Amino acid sequence: MGGGVAAADIDDDGDIDLYFVGGNGAPNALYRNDGGNQYTNVTVAAGLDLTHLGSGPAFADLDGDGDLDLFVGAVEGDTVHLLRNDAGLFTDVTLNSGLALTAENTISAGFSDYDLDGDLDLFLAHWGNDPQPDTETVWQNNGDGTFVSASIPSGIAGQLITQNGLPGLFDYSFAPMFSDIDRDGDPDLLLASDFETSKIFRNDGDATFTDITDRDVVIDRNGMGSAAADYDNDGDMDWYVTSIFNTSNTMDPNPGNRLYRNEGNNVFADVTDAAGVADGGWGWGVCFEDFDNDGDADIFHVNGWEQIDPRDAGGPNDYTFDQIRYFESQGDGTFVEAAQEAGLVDTGQGRGVACFDADRDGDLDLVITNNDELKSVVVYENLYAGNNHFLTVRLNGNGINTDAIGAMIEISDGSRTQIREIRAANHFVSQNPAEAHFGLGSAMTVSMTVFWPDGTQSVLNNVSADQLLVVDQP
Repeated sequence: MGGGVAAADIDDDGDIDLYFVGGNGAPNALYRNDGGNQYTNVTVAAGLDLTHLGSGPAFADLDGDGDLDLFVGAVEGDTVHLLRNDAGLFTDVTLNSGLALTAENTISAGFSDYDLDGDLDLFLAHWGNDPQPDTETVWQNNGDGTFVSASIPSGIAGQLITQNGLPGLFDYSFAPMFSDIDRDGDPDLLLASDFETSKIFRNDGDATFTDITDRDVVIDRNGMGSAAADYDNDGDMDWYVTSIFNTSNTMDPNPGNRLYRNEGNNVFADVTDAAGVADGGWGWGVCFEDFDNDGDADIFHVNGWEQIDPRDAGGPNDYTFDQIRYFESQGDGTFVEAAQEAGLVDTGQGRGVACFDADRDGDLDLVITNNDELKSVVVYENLYAGNNHFLTVRLNGNGINTDAIGAMIEISDGSRTQIREIRAANHFVSQNPAEAHFGLGSAMTVSMTVFWPDGTQSVLNNVSADQLLVVDQP
């Protein structure tokens, strides 16, 4: 299942279903969540029995009819798929969608209304794609679930394939994530990319982007996975990029994961070393979420790579059995690696991960996809037994963007304020559901403000803890 997993409520029954992409020619599979950690394979009935070199599944309501459609990427020249959901039955509409790709590899996908016209547009990451006038990354939604390439008019095409400010050889994009990093009401783009090409694109508010990457700050050498969260609870989104950690080669060290703290005004600071999160081995898919419900975002990511050189066996460059990482926030801007203590002991060839409350018991569980035929899927149930409270929030938008992708949710318990953003994107070949999970610590009630994508706001007072709350846009 190296092609990843997408977690979403396909049947709108309140719990999260799972779509796995086989990757190396293994069949894809849709599992319906029946509650109580029980799942039923409904692949054939749903029309999702694809077998291809797939990658990076992502759900979103692209035509505004209230159900989730599906995009699945592909590698090695195989065909991508866009599948329209009609009341639980998916139909392949790729040929009529406008998505005409020449890129060899489409690794991951992200949805957002970047042009602020009410519908969800699509960004595709094409690792290893040759330079061309149209990079085929930005796809503008026509409002009916069909798309037209907007890589050139958006400004992305002219800014994407550069390396340290110079013309690059290939598009090395891995994981796109739209996030309103400057809180100005439009989604910016955080792009984790390989070979020193990770970038920050500011949305200029007119359907165009500007590369504002500071190469003195964004120094990840081999960016792969991407996650954004307000880890310091100061009201803006910080950015975490998984990469390769290896300092044994003093001539060409890889500095590892990078944590970029948002300082405001589109300025970031590299706080990785101070935070203690650099040593992540060879990282891939990542989640930046509150796993212990204490009000601070923790970091989890999967790991692994095949041994490159026999001489490296058992050494710092051997990532064959590289253990997953769990960096637990200490609440003061630092983290402690605590995977073993938490029971997270997987050493498979991890690629994707979905982090969500699978059993609706109030804490976030893990579904890992490995590039391993014998251990392709690993599930970790969160058995947190503390007394901290939680709040999970879903939004119902009143327009074509029915899940309110791009909305910001702010809560306060009187002593602490937290924010979450509703997203529909791969953090490397895998997708979390479009809902917000808050750890509340000891708080039993909170006030809440929802900043909807169209600029309107909803204020809710005395919201009770320990529930899945659905908020309808007025």
